[in-house]
Formats: sequence, C-alpha cells, structure tokens
Amino acid sequence: MSMTPSRRRLDAVRLKHLAEDGWVLIYRCNYCRNETAFLASDVVDIWGPEMKAFEPPQRCGRCRVSGYMRVQHYFPTSIDVGKLRLRRPAGKRSVQVWKWEMYGGPGAR
Repeated sequence: MSMTPSRRRLDAVRLKHLAEDGWVLIYRCNYCRNETAFLASDVVDIWGPEMKAFEPPQRCGRCRVSGYMRVQHYFPTSIDVGKLRLRRPAGKRSVQVWKWEMYGGPGAR
C-alpha cells in the first residue's frame, strides 16, 4: 500500500532537519501527563541525525509505560525566552565498572 503525499512528507522529516532550523521537541506521556522539551540540536548527537522526527520514544522515562507517548515540534519565539523549560545535556559521567573474580594469589592477575 503506498503512502499518501502528506504522509510521505512527514516521513521525510528527520531530526537533523529540525536541528538545523532550531526547533524544540516536546515529548508527552498521555498516561502520567509528563511533558519534556528538548532542543533538537542537543539530542541529534545522542539519538542520531537520521531518526524520524515524528516517532516518539518507546516508553515514558517517568512511569515506564509504553504506547502512550506523543511528540510535538515547536519553533521557539522571543516570547519563550526565560519561560520555556528545556532538558539539556549537562555532561557525561564515567562509571567505575567492577567484576567478580577468584583470588589467584599474590602477584597473579
């Protein structure tokens, strides 16, 4: 079954296109009503530039329920300065990894 022209146009929009123009992605869980806004330019490195812009994540980050996510795109204006709350990356953490192994005596590795 072929796609209608309007659906084909929506399917062609990728995350890299929104990042170039400065759009904001708003993800909303219709189950717990959690709403999170991201700058598209911040998440393009994390999620990949070829991600479809109209595909929401699989499940909510707060309630972990799948199937209730909705995505919107918003172009911020001068009215939003100081009022629009965004979730932005603050850096990466390195975590020490531990493993269990048997003692092999002094000097053994």
